Amino acid sequence: MIPFLEFLTNVRVCLADGAMGTELLRRGYPQEVPLELANLTHPELVERIHRDYLSAGAKLLETNTFGANTIKLAASGYERQVAEIIRAGVNIARKVGREQAYVLGSIGPLGKPVGDGFGVRDEEARESYRIQLETFLECGVDALLLETMPSIREVELALEVLSTLSANVPYIVQFSFLPDGSTPYGEGLNRVVEFLKDIDACAVGINCGSGPRDAVRIISYFAEHLPGPFSVQPNAGYPQVVQGRLFYGASPEYFASFARDFVTLGVKILGGCCGTTPAHIEALAKAVHEKGAEPTIEVFELQEEPGEETALPPSTLAEKLGNQFVVTVEITPPKGIDLERVKEGVNFLKQAGVDAVNISDSPMARVRISPIALAHLLKEELGMESIVHFTCRDRNFISLQSELLGAAALGIQNILALTGDPPSIGDHPFARPVFDVNSEGLVQILSKLNSGVDFAGNPLGRATSFTIGVALNPGAADLDREIERLRRKIEYGAHFILTQPIYDVQDLERFLERFAGPLPPILGGILPLRSFRHAEFLHNEVPGITIPEQFRKRMAEAQNPKEEGIAIACEVIARIQKMVAGIYLMPPFEKYDMAVEIIGRLPKECRRG
Repeated sequence: MIPFLEFLTNVRVCLADGAMGTELLRRGYPQEVPLELANLTHPELVERIHRDYLSAGAKLLETNTFGANTIKLAASGYERQVAEIIRAGVNIARKVGREQAYVLGSIGPLGKPVGDGFGVRDEEARESYRIQLETFLECGVDALLLETMPSIREVELALEVLSTLSANVPYIVQFSFLPDGSTPYGEGLNRVVEFLKDIDACAVGINCGSGPRDAVRIISYFAEHLPGPFSVQPNAGYPQVVQGRLFYGASPEYFASFARDFVTLGVKILGGCCGTTPAHIEALAKAVHEKGAEPTIEVFELQEEPGEETALPPSTLAEKLGNQFVVTVEITPPKGIDLERVKEGVNFLKQAGVDAVNISDSPMARVRISPIALAHLLKEELGMESIVHFTCRDRNFISLQSELLGAAALGIQNILALTGDPPSIGDHPFARPVFDVNSEGLVQILSKLNSGVDFAGNPLGRATSFTIGVALNPGAADLDREIERLRRKIEYGAHFILTQPIYDVQDLERFLERFAGPLPPILGGILPLRSFRHAEFLHNEVPGITIPEQFRKRMAEAQNPKEEGIAIACEVIARIQKMVAGIYLMPPFEKYDMAVEIIGRLPKECRRG
């Protein structure tokens, strides 16, 4: 066979195969096992599917390696077998193709958002792609196919790795688009097209995400802005769940009815994705050679981007930070919807002069009322500003941004970016965590929203005005790592810092000595001790908290432990007051009277009025 690039240059239209994953499942492959493992456990089934596509007219066979990467296969324990799975997949496809079809090495997305601070760090992504690409090059595939790509960043990293390995292998890049013209991670069609202008792919295009009708509309935009050639592999319509499986209802005849539209738009590689079968490819093969009237193509029109508006004004807390000594108090959101007790406590704190309350986000992974809803009610009914603790545990990449935009619309502006406790330690241990991003990634998302765009760069119309807080443990066992993470958070846009409870002032002093460079305002964490047992529990069982022996001894010998705990807290505040911009009180067991007592004893320099 002639080289793939020469073939692609000279051919009018080339048929690729259809779906492998849904076809494996349709033919009885177990649903709970990685589809790519079939190369090792069911090679005869994979081979039969390839042969059926070849018989249907396909000249391009994709290897059954879409999810064969270390990130995806780690979930099922097969990450060490990536190279073995890829080699087997290439061998099966090559055995079938021989001198009749070209073999494309299929590379799918990593399955999690990519970027430092997100589900997959850049270096992890590079290493995963390196293993894949080295194996494909070693096996000698005719071309590489980066398909169903959800973000520009993933393609950038894959091509970056490829450039270090080989400049000769042809590659095709296909993004996945939803019907509205955005990728699954929210990147707009225009941004993707601009990116594709600058890469050296032998073909670019789309697959998955939508059916043939919307694929025609989206590829029409490609044709308007790119020279081609294009590659298109739509789904067989939109899926529905039937008996626990996705079912795609578009018939081969309907699917093939769009063939001439694609060819007219400059599509040279035409195949199918999810739900398509050999029958769909056979129908395409007939349709591309049929003659008929020129098709009428519905052109994709981008939605008009919202105009820029003035950003929201900063929060009251933002105006106070660094200008006066700030006092915040943590409150525990209730498990149910009865908020009267919480309101009474917050009103009590407000009368004592508290600047803001901290509302935790289902702490210890235990179900509590939404901190955003509670913060909104406290602002509307009591005029109390809140710092909402916002975790990455329960929300995927899209939900994180949606909820933050909702918070901004409700007037919630102060966010403490946290990774969150795993569900396994909470009252719903069977719940599945998300963790698409960690706290570093969340700071990046918040900063993007503050600049008037979502994380994918799509304009919002009006920028948010979040005051972004981050956590710090000055007594961390690995202080260098803690400092490194804090530096990144500050670089990403953090505005203030809340510390873990401070008992040993030397921890804070040591941190300040080690941290070179400017710091945003720090609110020192103060958790007053309630009893000797409380002190022992915190010291022995709570990670990140160390209570000096002298304080534990005082609590053991105290006639009035509660009063002693308040006295210790006041001593710590007196010693750190010149090192911090305020305090973050965490009264134990919702004992807000302890917080009010401490506020009443603050040094003169920390009081107002």
